Amino acid sequence: MSTLHADPRAIACTSFWQALSDRLESLHALSGPALVEALNALLQPFFPNLAAEVLGDPPAFTLVLTAHGAEADFEDLMALVRSAPALPQVEVEAFRQRMREGFSMRMNDFELACSDVLVKHEPYRGRVALEIGFAKPIPMDMQDHARHMSLIMLDHILGEYDFAVKVGPVDHVEADAQADFDGVPLDDFVPLFDACWRENLGHTGVFPAGEHGWSGLTATRTAEDGSEVEAVVMRNDAANALLGRADLGHRLSAAIPVESGEELDEARAYEDRLTALLQTHGEGCCTHIVLEEGVRTVHFHVADPQAAIVHAQSVQEALELPVTLDLAFDPTWKSYRTWLA
Repeated sequence: MSTLHADPRAIACTSFWQALSDRLESLHALSGPALVEALNALLQPFFPNLAAEVLGDPPAFTLVLTAHGAEADFEDLMALVRSAPALPQVEVEAFRQRMREGFSMRMNDFELACSDVLVKHEPYRGRVALEIGFAKPIPMDMQDHARHMSLIMLDHILGEYDFAVKVGPVDHVEADAQADFDGVPLDDFVPLFDACWRENLGHTGVFPAGEHGWSGLTATRTAEDGSEVEAVVMRNDAANALLGRADLGHRLSAAIPVESGEELDEARAYEDRLTALLQTHGEGCCTHIVLEEGVRTVHFHVADPQAAIVHAQSVQEALELPVTLDLAFDPTWKSYRTWLA
């Protein structure tokens, strides 16, 4: 079988798992730092921006693959974990998971406990904005260091994926305002964060049933020549329930020129057919439609990008339309969130 046009990511995934399988017997004999070092030595040639960590005591252990919170590397990480074969006595996990409350952290002779970090939160454009303060006095020369530590602790308490995808802007309280800051201790924050995500923001993760409600919006932007370009947007409000789901991180866009009423009807027919194909079995959800400069672009968040492209191309061929497809990894649903208040 020729690999001339094979996906480089898929090749790297296969190569890593083969290398690990070949070394598995010797890996089971290692423990602690030696095992972590050996796993990372296998991983780095294929995915230099990812890292391997270990939970449990060999020979049985959990291999945790992490991108250190770098959203740009999440697609590689998720593809690598999805492609993992069954490995004797080894479980494979994507992302650092949440740690239990009550831990403390020490860096450069400075220590913070979860009870020392205070947090306030509020919904902000589809994500959770945070404000961080401290319950104990922080020396002025340690303010930046303490703030850096607080972000690491938030990552640990919320989990790598949730911290990167669900958290919006993060601000720190100024040193002279710490005494009046009424945030909750990090120990007590996780249930509040989860409730804000589900209840306040409405991101339940449950695929919406029945007819979807839509909102119409308009916006203008300045083109390169200085002229104003108007966009008409239809936003699927029901899609908000799915925002941030790890299995719907890819956005498929289909752009169709519309210069007449007939072409508009054809574009709508295309959208309806593709939406039905994707949404019937929960393979994806139409999130929003943008009409700008004579081009109507429909956006979907999909579970299986390649299957979604096949569906899109089949509808295009059936209707004989000039459709331009684009696929992007967008785990935070940035394109959709643009149109949230």
